[in-house]
Amino acid sequence: MTDGRQTSDIAIEDKIREVGTDLARTLRMVIEAVPGQPRRPNHLARELGLNRAISSRVLSATAKKDPLEVTHIIPGPEPLRSLLRAAAEKDVDPAIIARAEAAVARFDRLITAVAGTRSRLDAIISSSLPDAREKLELSSKYAVFKGMSQLMGVQAETWLTSMLYHPTAGDPKRLDVASIHGAIGMQRLRPGVAVHFSFGKAPPTSWSADHEEAPIGSMPLERFYTNPPARLRAQQNEDELVHSFIGDEVGPSAAVDMLAADHHEGAIERSGSPGTQRKRGGAVLPDIPAKTLIFDMVLHEEVFAGSDPVLYVYNVGLRGRPDVNDPRRDVDRMDVQESIEFLGRGTDRLHAPEVPHYADMLRYVCDQLGWDVGAFRTYRCRVQYPVHGWVVCMSFVPPTGA
Repeated sequence: MTDGRQTSDIAIEDKIREVGTDLARTLRMVIEAVPGQPRRPNHLARELGLNRAISSRVLSATAKKDPLEVTHIIPGPEPLRSLLRAAAEKDVDPAIIARAEAAVARFDRLITAVAGTRSRLDAIISSSLPDAREKLELSSKYAVFKGMSQLMGVQAETWLTSMLYHPTAGDPKRLDVASIHGAIGMQRLRPGVAVHFSFGKAPPTSWSADHEEAPIGSMPLERFYTNPPARLRAQQNEDELVHSFIGDEVGPSAAVDMLAADHHEGAIERSGSPGTQRKRGGAVLPDIPAKTLIFDMVLHEEVFAGSDPVLYVYNVGLRGRPDVNDPRRDVDRMDVQESIEFLGRGTDRLHAPEVPHYADMLRYVCDQLGWDVGAFRTYRCRVQYPVHGWVVCMSFVPPTGA
């Protein structure tokens, strides 16, 4: 292996580079031999009677210095053959046409032998081109989002999860955890679709099961909503509270918001055990497809001081929710483009266009708990079209206790 890649992967990349180099060289020769030497897409399209999009891609690809970029951008073999036929009719030297035809034939064989389809070849190339990879992943995640939205019959503009860690009053060894999570701009795509959410533990026994339009969470957040609040029916499932979406309203005009805020006193230990590097943090698995995931870890200045978070993304698969401390789950980790951004202290930078009243909402939660919002620092992971069934984890190594 070299730089983490198998020898076979390097050999494939070398083949792609050879083909890209050959394509760029021979097609430039053809274009330069076309009467008027067209350099702009409109001019080339007009001279050869081609689609402007094809002309644009050919000119863009042949101008690249990296042969991987050439192979990624250039049109497929059939559009290239159409270009060469049109160039031949413009009396371009047959020897030049023949060299370019040979290069296109090599390109065609490369697609078949290495990937099977052009889209699969682009996926291979994207692993070595950051910009290409980002576009490929975004388009692929969008396709998953659209498919899951149609299958489940529901989607949201934004899924928000914000986890606040604060030292437990009266217990220096524990941390309180407050959370805000849920859907913003949620809408049904098909009537009659059942939509369920699990938000925390069941309330005290005085609460009656099957209560229609029961509140979610211990702190009402409706004042911060952008859309009307979702109408929900709550049902106790052992020690868990499951909410179900009421009504059959469909489409953007029926978009609703649904956010839960809860506080759990002394939920986790503050320090790690001596001699261990056991990580702590938060994880998000949105209940429904969403266009954007905003995941914030909001830590008091005394919590995990000196520790920077690490991002872990897992495919849940058959093994259920992962534990970042379990090395057996490393096989389920996904290599993603997303990263963690440090947003500083306080709420000055805690703005998100998808959640207009977010900073006010955090201040409200802190006020309810008697916490100083200015003593918190925030780390954010933003994911566009989060893949349904993938868990996003943000983990810290806590200081070692005595």
